[in-house]
Amino acid sequence: MFGEKRLTLILESTEIRALVVQGQRIRRWERALLPEGAVRQGQIVQPKAFGEIVAELVDAVKGPRRRAVVGLSSQRSLVRILDLPPVPTRLLDETVRREARRELPLPLEGLYLSWQVIDDRTASGVRVFTVGVPKEIIDTCMVGLRAARVRPVAMDLKPLALVRAVNLPNVLIVDLEKGNGSLTLVRDDIPYIVRSIPLSTEESGWIDLIVSEIQRTLEFYHTTLSASLPAWTVSLCLTGALAEDERVREQVGSLWPLVDPAPPIPVPDEFPLLSYLGNIGLALKRLPS
Repeated sequence: MFGEKRLTLILESTEIRALVVQGQRIRRWERALLPEGAVRQGQIVQPKAFGEIVAELVDAVKGPRRRAVVGLSSQRSLVRILDLPPVPTRLLDETVRREARRELPLPLEGLYLSWQVIDDRTASGVRVFTVGVPKEIIDTCMVGLRAARVRPVAMDLKPLALVRAVNLPNVLIVDLEKGNGSLTLVRDDIPYIVRSIPLSTEESGWIDLIVSEIQRTLEFYHTTLSASLPAWTVSLCLTGALAEDERVREQVGSLWPLVDPAPPIPVPDEFPLLSYLGNIGLALKRLPS
């Protein structure tokens, strides 16, 4: 990051979290509540109110509006790893899009699709990591950001930002926020599984739901992926505002080993790490030069 000042914004179902870093130092952080119903299934439905809140929040943390990185939840977004045959570089984008059209359950025309080669030395050809985000989710977010005079230089999904911030090569990241959570299974620093789960803490049994979703994710991994990857002793890292709930840590920790995140930048003693790990991951994102 080399001394640059960067503003990061994470959009949750009920609030926005802002963090400003300079170089590898965390300078300021703050959060602001959103009006009830402002976000539905990951999409901003009140962009004007969202923009006003973002403007006040950015002023509060004195963040650079032209150097912002924005993180969205993974609700309704699609993450896939595609194994492609050997193909010339000039045809790779066309090949990725053709294969994504076959693999993704939503029409490609309604998605913003991004991709990155993660392995070009596989026996069969090329392995590509793809992300598809519904266009209306990004478009409505941009309406509010423009109203706040914030110009993002990049956007990301929060689960992918958490992979960078947690900084553990083999782990199941369980992100728990009011209204929504996610499960991201990481092997050799690659997020092979990314799932979004609804979380209503007002309903009884919400912790049991988390346990059930963790079990489902691990079962899917063992039946579809584990045979092709090195052996792994399952460990979980809890993140998000609800990860501080001792009831969650006790119940989940009684079933699986829990590990702490290991962010690669210094963290102030008073810093609420679990709530702002997504922001740290955005601060670590490599940007186009």
